[in-house]
Amino acid sequence: MNCHSPNPETKNILLSRLGWGEVSDPAWKPGSEENGVQCVSCHLRKGKIYGPFPKDWAKDRIFQNSNIPHQGFLPQKEFEESEFCKNCHQSPDTAKQVNGKFLMDTYDQWRRSGFADSNVQCQNCHMPDRKHEWKGISDAEMVKRGVQTSLQVLPKEEEAEIISELKNSGVGHSFPSYSVPKVYLEVWTESLTGKRKKISEKTLGWMLDLELQKEIFDTRLSPGESALLRVQISKEEFSKIKRVEFIVTVDPKEYYKRMFQDNWNYRDTFPEDTKLWVLPNLKKALEEANAAKYELARLEWKK
Repeated sequence: MNCHSPNPETKNILLSRLGWGEVSDPAWKPGSEENGVQCVSCHLRKGKIYGPFPKDWAKDRIFQNSNIPHQGFLPQKEFEESEFCKNCHQSPDTAKQVNGKFLMDTYDQWRRSGFADSNVQCQNCHMPDRKHEWKGISDAEMVKRGVQTSLQVLPKEEEAEIISELKNSGVGHSFPSYSVPKVYLEVWTESLTGKRKKISEKTLGWMLDLELQKEIFDTRLSPGESALLRVQISKEEFSKIKRVEFIVTVDPKEYYKRMFQDNWNYRDTFPEDTKLWVLPNLKKALEEANAAKYELARLEWKK
């Protein structure tokens, strides 16, 4: 809630619905309490509005207009530094760890990378030209700019070797960063008769159990690191193949899918007075998580 619903009004209404507290009189107009992250989440502190310095003081029209919104704002350099993102994208030093790793470690992943050394900030990629879109793992075009894929089929005298690669070439942190997304790599062959066969696969991600207590595996790629799938097949088997495919699929909400499904399976145990508003939202969340999976790349080799 501190990250996804940080404002008091949103916390108040959720706590009331759960029976954990009373709703205080909202300071905002009705309806705002239904929103999560809002403008004020980043720009309001102790009743004052803050923002980044203008790119060009002379050309920025907001400073030439006598009717400045919010009676103006206080410019702060922190709005264009990665540390501004740290509170919601980095676990504190005292936070829970699984197998010695913080659940949220994106800021430190960036800090340990060459991107930090080159002064490439989070905002440079996730807020280009100051756009408030914050695109990430759920956006295919964004991910394509951060990784490189390749497929090689190398015939030899007695065999053939198939080499597929995905490289974290342009992501300023681990790929993927959290335990939520997973990325699936698969190599398929198609025979002369049209029969398809999966010959290699690998999952990239940090797989944890639902209770966030146990690490199952961690195959995330650090910046500059590659995942290779190498398969050797006999000369006879290769002669029967007409096509090879390397398919990369991104499941941005894999952990959420498991969590929402587990909650849905036990929906009959929910308190009766919460079912009316919890179940429709849970069902919607599960549907959205299941629909989020997409194909990132499909490379093909033909004889």
